[in-house]
Amino acid sequence: MVVRRFMPSPTRRAVLSYARCQRMGRGVGAGPRGSGDGGRSSRMDRREAADMARDWSAALVDCGGVPTALPSAHRLTEWLVDLEAAMSAEPFDPSPAYRVGVEMVRWKLTDPALMTPSATVLASLLERSQRPDRTQRFGALLGELGRGYSAELLKVHADSQEIADQRFRVVFDNAAVAIALYDSNGITLEANPTTARMVGMKPEEVPGVAGLDLMHPEDRDKLQQVVVDLYQRRHGTVHFEGRFCRPDGTVCWGAWTMTLVRGAGGRDLRLLAVGEDITERRAMEQKLWWQARHDPLTGLPNRHCLLEQLEAIVATAGPADHIGLCFLDLDEFKLINDRYGHRAGDSVLAEVGRRLDAKMTSPSVTVTRIGGDEFVALLAPPCDEETAHAAAETMLATLREPVPVGPTDLLAMSASIGAVVAPVAGANAEKLLNDADVGLYRAKAAGRGTWVLHRDENGRAAE
Repeated sequence: MVVRRFMPSPTRRAVLSYARCQRMGRGVGAGPRGSGDGGRSSRMDRREAADMARDWSAALVDCGGVPTALPSAHRLTEWLVDLEAAMSAEPFDPSPAYRVGVEMVRWKLTDPALMTPSATVLASLLERSQRPDRTQRFGALLGELGRGYSAELLKVHADSQEIADQRFRVVFDNAAVAIALYDSNGITLEANPTTARMVGMKPEEVPGVAGLDLMHPEDRDKLQQVVVDLYQRRHGTVHFEGRFCRPDGTVCWGAWTMTLVRGAGGRDLRLLAVGEDITERRAMEQKLWWQARHDPLTGLPNRHCLLEQLEAIVATAGPADHIGLCFLDLDEFKLINDRYGHRAGDSVLAEVGRRLDAKMTSPSVTVTRIGGDEFVALLAPPCDEETAHAAAETMLATLREPVPVGPTDLLAMSASIGAVVAPVAGANAEKLLNDADVGLYRAKAAGRGTWVLHRDENGRAAE
């Protein structure tokens, strides 16, 4: 069956050419037209073979599909001489045709377009022979040529496949990216060393492990849904970022591109995943996220973070929920900067932030620094005037102890606080801050170290 798959081109073309000669009246044994040899054998000499070889070479060029380098005219001549000699040899030995078939493949004469001129040349050998057993001999020669052609073509294909496999293995084993193959049940069939390093295992330990078992528990459902959706579509590519739990307890972030490929025989679908370790990138993103939402001097959440939290509370609050804000401003802080310098002023702000954060320990309270000497405590629902009162008193109490300033000085500090308690549903974050700021100015007008709950013109807490 293998021979029939690869052999037919030169053999079948030769047979068809011979058949055309028969239809034209140039029967076997007639000899070349005009030879007048009366049926005697006409042996090919080297000069005649060389002329035929040049014609063969020119025909190969004319038909297109020519390899980079054609066999030389001398090489083609040798082939023709060997084949013609084999037709007449006693005892008959068709092995030269096998060698010619091998040589044709080695010279890359495998394009179907090259077979027609080659087949015409082969058929001419049959026309020249006057032997009674010429048909049998010609068939045997064609068979051997086809065997050599097919055997060498199979070898070339096998060598090419082996080279391709070796190249793939080199790429697979040395790729800087992780590459893994999973069966339809999510079991690892194969994984390269980079994958093993990502998940903190030895390369030989990864095959046989379920991919989901390596995932962080919080990311497993998400990954499973992504893979299920991909298998349901049976085509396409998906992207996934998730965490792996390594055996040593550390966590690795991976970014994966996944697609489906056919397994051996083209039956089963396999999941091919290509990924990279993005732990450092994620850490940097987290760091940048934190820096964008925290004050670098005190480490407290900043105005941006406060507004985000307010908006999140407003978006999820019930109709009866209330929220509170306590807006603190240090009294006469400018004098500290003027007398001791900005470095000392920063030291005071850092100490005030530390004290506020240490005292306001309720999970429902978030202390923020929104700029300068201004600090805001966010009181999450449920909140009422009593809650705001307690929070404001606690904040003022943190400043009753003198604050160190400079190498030896202790400075008595005070602050003013404006507070607001308002319904959350439909509230505007900036308006809530503005109402608390109004209360702050009233507190400053009332004197140092006081707090004021902002009320509307009817004397009610802000609504």
